[in-house]
Amino acid sequence: MKEIHKIKLHYWELIEELLKEQRHDFLNEIQIIYGYMKLNRTDKVIEYINKCSKNAKINSKLSNLNCIELYIMLSDKFKRANNLGLCIDFEVYSVGEKKDIVVKNLDDAVFSFEKIVDIILHCMYTNSHFEEQIFYIEEMPDAFILKIEIDDSNLMDIMRKELENFKDKVIFEDNYLIYEVELD
Repeated sequence: MKEIHKIKLHYWELIEELLKEQRHDFLNEIQIIYGYMKLNRTDKVIEYINKCSKNAKINSKLSNLNCIELYIMLSDKFKRANNLGLCIDFEVYSVGEKKDIVVKNLDDAVFSFEKIVDIILHCMYTNSHFEEQIFYIEEMPDAFILKIEIDDSNLMDIMRKELENFKDKVIFEDNYLIYEVELD
């Protein structure tokens, strides 16, 4: 019974931290909009509200994940990509239920997933040829899968080179980069 309480506490702490971050980000956005309004820059107000709306839609997609650790990590990476000027989007496919995920040891899987996302974002940042990139995330009861479509063969070669020393197997098939990490 104690183990269940530890798990619940862990998730409550994650949720609390997430809510604090979201509140802080929201207040910052309101301040920026207010600043543009004071400057009578309605064009900038509309532009910024549209940007906030797009970001909220993407975060809404991510919130459909059952694994809160994966959600928080991807949400942080999305925020980082935005700060770097990278244009990314997510499509999320989640099968299974939270109860299937909670019993798994997720630390290694989320860590590996984070490392490959970091490498991909770095590759996008250092190669201006990347335009908007869609990250397809599949969350299954026994695995997390990342797929990215890359139509340009030169970009695919760059990505292949960046990931050649990655500790896990990354598949390059047709125009897709595919990475799967199994859950223990």
